[in-house]
This record gives sequence, C-alpha cells and structure tokens, in this order.
Amino acid sequence: MRRILSFILLVSCAIGVAAQDAQLDDLMKHLAERGVRMSVSRINDKFHLSRRYNVTFDNDLSMADSICTVLDRMARYAVESYRYESHRNGNDTITYSIAMRGYGIKDDYVLDLARVEDPSSSWTNDYSDFRKTHSYLYPNPYMQQERRFFELLGGNNRKMYFGAREAVMFDYVQGRGNIIAMTTQVNEAQGMYYHFDISPLDSLLNGIADSRPVHYSHASGAPILISDTYYFTDYLLPKTKGKSESLGTLYVVNDGGDLYHRLLNAAKHHLDTNPTQCCVLEYTNRHFKLSGIKNTTKYRVNDIAESAFLMADLDKDGKLYILRLDVDGEYWIPRNWKELETTN
Repeated sequence: MRRILSFILLVSCAIGVAAQDAQLDDLMKHLAERGVRMSVSRINDKFHLSRRYNVTFDNDLSMADSICTVLDRMARYAVESYRYESHRNGNDTITYSIAMRGYGIKDDYVLDLARVEDPSSSWTNDYSDFRKTHSYLYPNPYMQQERRFFELLGGNNRKMYFGAREAVMFDYVQGRGNIIAMTTQVNEAQGMYYHFDISPLDSLLNGIADSRPVHYSHASGAPILISDTYYFTDYLLPKTKGKSESLGTLYVVNDGGDLYHRLLNAAKHHLDTNPTQCCVLEYTNRHFKLSGIKNTTKYRVNDIAESAFLMADLDKDGKLYILRLDVDGEYWIPRNWKELETTN
C-alpha cells in the first residue's frame, strides 16, 4: 500500500507541473514493477514519434483501484474524459477513456473512432489538421493495432480516443484488466526518413559462437498458413501479394538474459537518437522485433522494399534466439524459425 500511495503522490506532482508525456511513462513503469503483462510498440515515422502500451492483468482489484486513483487525477487535466463503473451482482466493470492532448490550434481536438466527424461542423479546421497530421507515411502495424484494440476492450460506453496525441483507455471487466495508452509527438526532424541503418545493433552480435545462415522465401500469391507462419506482413508492397525473400543469420546464446536486455536497450536508444530513420520496435520483457526500410528511393520510386529486420526471443530457460535478416519484399518468417536453417 505504501508503494501505491508513493506512486500516486509522484504522478500527482507530475500532473501538477504539466509533465504530460512523463505521466504515462511513470504509470507504465510502476505497473511493470508490479508484474503485469506489457507489450510496447514504438514508431519513428517521418511525421510522428509514437509510443503505445498494451497492459493486461488478471484478478487484482487492488491494482485496479490504484490505477483508478491515478486516472482520476489525470482526468482532471484532460481535454476530454469518460468513466463508467458498475458492480451489479458482484461483477466489477470499470471503464475509463481519457484524452490528455488532442490536435488543432489548442491541442484540444480529439477524434473518437466510434463516431463519424462532420467536416462541415465548427471543427472543420482542426478536423482537417488531424487528417493531415495523423497519417503515417506507409501502412504499418501501429495503425492496424488500432482496429484490433476494439476487440480487446470490453467495457461499456466506450470512447475510442485513438485520434488523440496522448490518451489512456482502461477496462476492468470480470476480473481482467486491460490498459491501452499512447503518446504521439510531431517529428520535427523529418529528413531522410528511410535509410534505416541497423549496424549499431549488428555490432553486438559479433563474436556469438553458435550461429547459422538462414534463407526464407514466400512466393507471390501463396497462402499464409497459420500452421507454418510465425510472422508476416502484407502492407509494404500489397501488389506483390506477399512475396518475400530473406537472407540472414540465426544466433543462439544459452545464457542470454544479459545480451537480450543490451540488445533491447540498444534498439530503444536507436529510436531515441535517430528520429530521421523510419522504423518500428515492438517489445516485451522477453521478445522484441525491430525493422525498417533501408532505401527511400527504391521504396518510393521503384516499389522495392529492402528492409533490415532483427528479432530476439528469450525462453523461460534463459536461452536466447536472435534472428537477423535482410529482407526483399514483405516480411515472412516460418513458425519453427528457431530450428530451421533454410525454408522455401
């Protein structure tokens, strides 16, 4: 209880000095320390620097109570917020939607995906600004997640603030807790937004003794079978119908916990210090994927998607599997990628 109260005081002080971007990070750090299941998605795009958290936990009403206390305080400073709560028949249902920052001249315009905005309304200018600035350079999993989150959130009277620069949505329904939190900043750097350079992370792979070459190939128009597929994309070059060719290396480290965290920290640092490189990082405390397109001209002019891809998976016994690929076309990785050396 003392730890919860200390955290509430910390967040209250942060809100009091309007440290809006730090609020979500502080909340997520506290939840991670309490052992929740958390995945994080980060995007460096020509126009945006974005971060999204997805948190789940089960049957912990005390944690839900501490989250509610923090969110109630955050809502006091929100552009718009909604709360619904019911405890009928002993069933707990708690739902929050909080938009901390929006778009427009005063950062107070938010787009609720549950309704259709009227471009002829008084919001016309801010609506146009939102449509212009909230579009990513190319389709990516970050935007696809927005649609999938509709299915994850089971509360009532849901307001879907995926159009806010900073937002939190929380459900506690029948013992299951779920938080979706996001922040989006304008990428002032822009610049040569592709030309992703993964070499700083490659340097950490030098000297790993257990390594083997890999070659993955997926034909254009071939079906994506869940039984055979671990990961794939279909949005980089849709007209190629899933065609993928990957060459690279699979590394295995028996006691890889330290290396996993060094690689993940290096990936985070890369996004922090290279805002002009368009790339995607998705991670948990045991798994991450980092990818980005290497050549702007080939992609934008010649419709050739050449990418660098790095994935690491730390199993429950501490064995670390690292997959480093250079990819032509879409991403396609076989389900048993940890064992296979080559697949066609």
